[in-house]
Amino acid sequence: MRGRGRTAILSYRRRVWAPGEHQVVTFTMDNDEASNQPFEYFELNGISFASPLHSLELLEWLKDFEMDPDIPLIVSYPKSGTNWVQQMASLILANGNIDSVKDKILKHRAPWIEFVPFKPGYTDYQLLTTHLNYQMVPSSAKNRRMKIIYVARNPKDVVVSFYHYHNCHHYLKTPKDFSDFLEQFIEGNVIYGSWFDHIRDWYNHKDELNMLFVTYEDMQKDIRSVIVKVASFLNKMLDGKTLESIVDHCTFAYMKTNAATNYRAELKHFNHDIGHFFRKGIVGDWKNHFLVAQNEWFDSIYQERMAGLPLKFDYDLK
Repeated sequence: MRGRGRTAILSYRRRVWAPGEHQVVTFTMDNDEASNQPFEYFELNGISFASPLHSLELLEWLKDFEMDPDIPLIVSYPKSGTNWVQQMASLILANGNIDSVKDKILKHRAPWIEFVPFKPGYTDYQLLTTHLNYQMVPSSAKNRRMKIIYVARNPKDVVVSFYHYHNCHHYLKTPKDFSDFLEQFIEGNVIYGSWFDHIRDWYNHKDELNMLFVTYEDMQKDIRSVIVKVASFLNKMLDGKTLESIVDHCTFAYMKTNAATNYRAELKHFNHDIGHFFRKGIVGDWKNHFLVAQNEWFDSIYQERMAGLPLKFDYDLK
């Protein structure tokens, strides 16, 4: 992270994309210059990140970041329901005074630790959030004192949501088409790397951590029961009135239209004219994108990569 009064110089490997191929070159820029540059992909530990959203300096600094064990950490792969859990958990932690936090922007209530310009002490936050895999989170998070909420979603809907997100995001490579993006996703050639590796690594370490595992599909089926489960995990008791208020503030319709949660005013690098940060909020949209052959191919990859992991996802909700 850049200190006060100095300019940090970053040197890292950049991925330059072209249709059907990529190459790796080396370049150098400072943080002030990076803020005015078009997006650049770089790799760390074999995983892709995008500047100026991320920086090598911040990711390296995070290794030794001493996290406060009293501040819960939300972990997820992108497009898995992260904002939903940020909203839910922050309202739970408000101790019934929902009005005190409901109008505060989500990224300030639960900032991403790996996003530039995260700086502890500069933001008054109740929670922290990350999309990082298990190997790259601060070592201080890997203990049983830290409360971790892991949010998972069926990977077919993840890839569809991620595809549309890329189409609207100025700092992410616009996919050629869904078929090409699906292939890149399966190979882990997207920011944050492989979905399969991400969920396997976190799930395989869950018994070493104080971790609650929730799914997007469970929230869709019964948001109320998930709120109660998360509240219990955070050692919070909710009276009936507070519970119902949290339910009301966690609906897709509310979050899509509310300025504190929909990021319309905050995401300057997102093209809101062609898409929305909150798109459909359903389970099963993958069926509108996957061809039969793609679905069969994906299922075979899933069976191979997730063998032995006792996870079952809902791919459709009636």
